[in-house]
Amino acid sequence: MTGGYDEWARARTPSLLAFASGLVEDAVDADAAVTGALDRMRSTWSRSSREDPDLEARRHVIRACGSPRRAAVVLRLLEDRSDAEIADVLRCSQSAARRHLQRGLAEVRPQAGSLDALARARQHVVARAASAPTQLLTRDPSPASARRSRRPPGSRVTLVTVVAVIALVGGVAYVAHESRKGSGMLAYPEPHAPASWRYESYDGVQVQVPGTWGWGASPIRAGYFDSQGHLGACGTATATVTPSAADTVSPLVGFVGRPAMVTERCMSWGADGSVPTGDAVWFDSPYPVGQKVLGPTVAETRAVGDQRVTAFSPQPGLRRQILGTATQVDVDANGCPTRAVAEPEAGPGDRQPDSLSVCVYSQDTGVSVLLYSTEVSTVSARAYADRVRSASAVAGSSCGTPSGRWVALGLHGGDGTRWDVVDLGCDRILTGTGRTVGVLPPTVRPWAVAGVPAYVSAPSEAPDSLDQYLHAPTG
Repeated sequence: MTGGYDEWARARTPSLLAFASGLVEDAVDADAAVTGALDRMRSTWSRSSREDPDLEARRHVIRACGSPRRAAVVLRLLEDRSDAEIADVLRCSQSAARRHLQRGLAEVRPQAGSLDALARARQHVVARAASAPTQLLTRDPSPASARRSRRPPGSRVTLVTVVAVIALVGGVAYVAHESRKGSGMLAYPEPHAPASWRYESYDGVQVQVPGTWGWGASPIRAGYFDSQGHLGACGTATATVTPSAADTVSPLVGFVGRPAMVTERCMSWGADGSVPTGDAVWFDSPYPVGQKVLGPTVAETRAVGDQRVTAFSPQPGLRRQILGTATQVDVDANGCPTRAVAEPEAGPGDRQPDSLSVCVYSQDTGVSVLLYSTEVSTVSARAYADRVRSASAVAGSSCGTPSGRWVALGLHGGDGTRWDVVDLGCDRILTGTGRTVGVLPPTVRPWAVAGVPAYVSAPSEAPDSLDQYLHAPTG
């Protein structure tokens, strides 16, 4: 079975060619190594796709190119792999991996003994990898050894007309024989996320990210942006809100971005300052599946259902660990349904909750989606329930179905769940007990935490004191 192979191969061929070009000086030899690796990956895809196809493909390339010493150097200098990861690729112990690395570095370092020798070695490897083509070369049918013998010693193939026809039909199809089956999703291992990581979701897709990351935006689609596909950036480069008020918002702070306006300073996507330069995740990303080098960082994109998720980081291990956690859900790990909760629902009795799900829904894209979610502690959940219970009821007619953005609050207990709806359009909280109370600091403070202020604005008629809890622009 080869379902999913073609998509994986198209996305990974450029990085495999870069890797092989770091291992050998000759472009044809690098091409031949990748071609052979892809042939073997296709023949074993039913097994490889369930494990780690990227790692297995690199093993094939290394076997074709030779020296484990050079491989260890490229894995460290080009891909920033740890000793453990290098050992995994080379299938050796960590001590052996360190020996390969030390001996390999001694071979590729300039012999001048200067303090910046390692930096220059890194530049040399990166420069060779950057010169790699993004498609496979067209080759004459003679063996690689015969082709090498016809070239003067030290010469290198010039890449001029090598992709004219083959690139049009897909260089990978040349060695893949183009499977007739539909392309599947990229295969990622299922990593074990650290306990300090948290869950984040958007519109039915969930990932795990470091708990120190903040919240921001990914590109949004709107007709008033003068750019391809009418994409705009309103806070897509950095975090807008961080987990701690003491944190300084900067490119050094990782963040999770959703298609939302989190700042009133907007620009066309693609302009300077619209792409993260550090660690980040974009939900509903405009990037195609695969990898793209973006200055100091790399954007790696995975398709999850109908959505694409991009992880930005110069660290390949972090990108893969995050994208490996991506999955489709009907109810996310914070207890929020993908299906919009737009009306209050009565729970079994007026009892104290054990936890509280905070679900922010949005109609910014024209349909109702789960924009953001979090879960608060038992103490905060019970504080909210007590304050709603003791708050004065608001008289007047019903608000109707909420629109724009609203918040659904799920009060969970051993005997069920009650849903309250915070309608920001009419400045009211409609509870599952039938009471209606105002959106005021006492009824908002327990749940307006974590990333809520990045995506929820205070109602227009609300007191100014709410701005410290709800302040994201939604215009």
